[in-house]
Parts: sequence; structure tokens; C-alpha cells
Amino acid sequence: MVDFALGSRFKEDSLRTGRVAQVKIVIVGAGIAGLMLATRLGRRFRGDTSVDVRLVDKAPIHVWKPMLHSFAAGTAHAHSEGMPLVAQAKRAGFTYFPGAICGLDAQAKTLEIEIDDLPGKDRLSHTLDYDILVIAIGSTANDFSVPGVREHCHFIDDLASAEALNRAVRAELVEKLATGDRVEAAIVGGGATGVEFAADLASLASIGAHFGAAGLPAQLKITLLNSGARILDAFPEATSSDVQSQLEALGVEVRNGARVVRATDAGFELKEGGLCAAPLRVWAAGVRAPAVLASLGGLDLAPSGHILVDQHLRAAGTPDIFAMGDCARHTPAGAERALPPTGQVARQQADFLFRALQAHLKGKALPEFQYTDMGSLVSLSQFGAYGALAKRGVLPTLALKGWPAKLAHKLFYRMHQFGLYGPLSGTVVMARDGLDRIVRPTIRLD
Repeated sequence: MVDFALGSRFKEDSLRTGRVAQVKIVIVGAGIAGLMLATRLGRRFRGDTSVDVRLVDKAPIHVWKPMLHSFAAGTAHAHSEGMPLVAQAKRAGFTYFPGAICGLDAQAKTLEIEIDDLPGKDRLSHTLDYDILVIAIGSTANDFSVPGVREHCHFIDDLASAEALNRAVRAELVEKLATGDRVEAAIVGGGATGVEFAADLASLASIGAHFGAAGLPAQLKITLLNSGARILDAFPEATSSDVQSQLEALGVEVRNGARVVRATDAGFELKEGGLCAAPLRVWAAGVRAPAVLASLGGLDLAPSGHILVDQHLRAAGTPDIFAMGDCARHTPAGAERALPPTGQVARQQADFLFRALQAHLKGKALPEFQYTDMGSLVSLSQFGAYGALAKRGVLPTLALKGWPAKLAHKLFYRMHQFGLYGPLSGTVVMARDGLDRIVRPTIRLD
């Protein structure tokens, strides 16, 4: 049954007190979905004292998650692509709270926020109350309990981990360029993140040859370990084959059917025997929800740790808690599998909740979320892009490659920017990005 309690309660409070009661909407997570929802709700209720929109996130800067691999490799600059959350809060009309969620009381409608990364300061925590809570804290790589992964591997889960990986990449390159030894990198995971990071490393070496490191492409050895029969198994087989051929042309060794059983400081031990030696080890396999969700009360979780949500994206058994994006698990009616953790799913869910929460505030029946699969895209840095447009009616799945796929990949990012900045500021940002490409080095040299 649809819960009409929220709208009725605030109407009764307003009649009793003679003033408009304030509804607190708290969104936890400033990724693609969370920041877009906060931005749209902030604009919608700007100047309306009856609704207070708050956004909580540990990182002070928002970046487009599909670019994390480029930040990690050093082929893109996070601080030129990133958006300060304080600036966006002022621009859009919501309030930004720094911190990460560490506790939830669904009965009292409060959540605990902690800040544990202030230099020279002890852990700080404070409590926020809410009337509507939206959890959108993304996902992390799944180590599948493989021994040594957490201790010996880098990840590409967020901006902090991508920046840490970039520092390791640069340190390894500088050391091996000085000694003349080979730079060996091994990446576990044949999905989009692993494939795109491998291409970005190859791009880094190619561009670096023009910055005083002429021998770098020949010194760099990249191995992509994939446990499945083919990389990009969510894509059509022809696309998977094309991408593998392109990677191999770039010098990347793709090893399908390679299952890692242990990670050490020397490399990856494989089930079939042998060691894939690599001082630079990156784990980009699998996806699971952040571990903190298991410690929160009042949420029904899937075995993978994701929040189970209904057709309204409402957390199972809770009237005023919603979840979206990579941390949520939604299986459409009649579907065999849950929706994948992709940017287009997150974007569509943010659009849906923008409309649905307004209905919820008025005590109206919540609509049902309907997902439209637009297809998939993967970018191989400067070496092109590949993708597939989803089947539509009698039209079959259409493979894309070359400039049409590259254009589609760029358009998706521009749509995200325009949604956050608005048409005028979005146009200025796009022009700024064009100027940056002219005056800024194409790889990070700092």
C-alpha cells in the first residue's frame, strides 16, 4: 500500500502551529545520482522555506565516476573536471554537509555522520535528522575474499583511490625510466573499468613519449587478467572481440580465463598455476555495496550488501527511505536480473525520484520506476570507443565504433554537466574544457 502519512502529517502540523512545517530531505552520496537529485530538488524548492534539501558526502569535490580510470592513469585532471560541492550547493540552492554516513536510526529518523580525515584532528561526528532519506553512496570493487587483495592492490572506487593509484603510477614510471627496467602493471577485471584503465595506461605511455620519455611505450608491460571467457561480457560478442583486438594492438596482453587466487607484493597467483608478476597491481573486478550499509539498522540488504528497493525505489519495509544508483538493488517486474550498476541507471533513477519525491511530499501515490536501456559504451582513451545501442522493438542491437561511439560517449558526459550547471553555465564550462585542451598538457606532469 502507498503511504500517505508524510503529506498528511505536515499538513496537520501546519494547521496546528499556524506556520508551514519544514520537510528535511537528506541525500547521502554526491555521485551521478545523488548530486543530480540534490541539484534539481534544490532548484525546485529554492526560496521555499517548507522544504530543506541537504547533501552529505565525504569528498568535497564531485567527479564523473566513469572518468576515475583516467584520473588514475593521469590522462585527465580531476581538479579541472571536478565540481566543488560547496559551490554547487550555493548555485543550486541546497546545503552541503561534509562527512560519511556511519549510523542510522530509522525509527527516530536520524543518521550519524562522521569526518575522520582531518589532519591532526580526532574523528568528528554529528547527527542529522530527516523526514525523507535518499541513500546513493555508490559501490566498491568486490575482492571476492581473495587473500591479499586488500593489502596489495590499488582500486578505482572513488577520487581518493584514483589519486592514490595515480601517485603510484607516476612513482613507478619515474623509477623505471631512471633505471631502464620494464614497467609491469597487472589489472584484474575484464569489465569496463579494467579495460578502460588498460587503454589509459597505454595512452599515457604513447603521450609520454613526447615529453622526454621516448622509450616508455616499449618499457611498459600491461596485463589484463579476466576470469571470464571474454572481456566486456555485457556487450555483444563482436564488440568484445573488437575491443580485445584494439587492446592487443596497443601492447596489452589480455588473458581470459585467468582466475586469481591470491595477491602478493610480487603479483597475482593464478588458479591454473604460475605468477603474473607486477609491482603495480590494480583490482577492478566485481562490484559490491559499501560495507557500511551492513552496519546500518532498518535496511533490507541483498547478499551482495546492496539495499533492496521496491518499484518506487523505496527501501523495503521503510516509508521514507529511498535508495538509488550502485548501492541499490532493483529488479524490474518480470526481469530475471537486477539492473546493472551503470551511469545511465543512476541518471534515470535520479530523474524518477525528483518527480516521485514531489508526489510523496503531497501525500500522493508514488509512481513506479521504469528503466529504459539505451545501450552501453566503452572508451579506449585516444584510441577510439565502442558500444552497442539497445534493441528497440523490431530493430536489433546496433554496434557502434569509431567516431559515432566516441561522440555518444562525450555526449553522455556533456548531458551530465549541463544537468548540473544549466544551459548557460554548461556552455561556458564546455568552452573552458576546449581551451584547457589547447593550453594544458594532455597528461599530468605535476
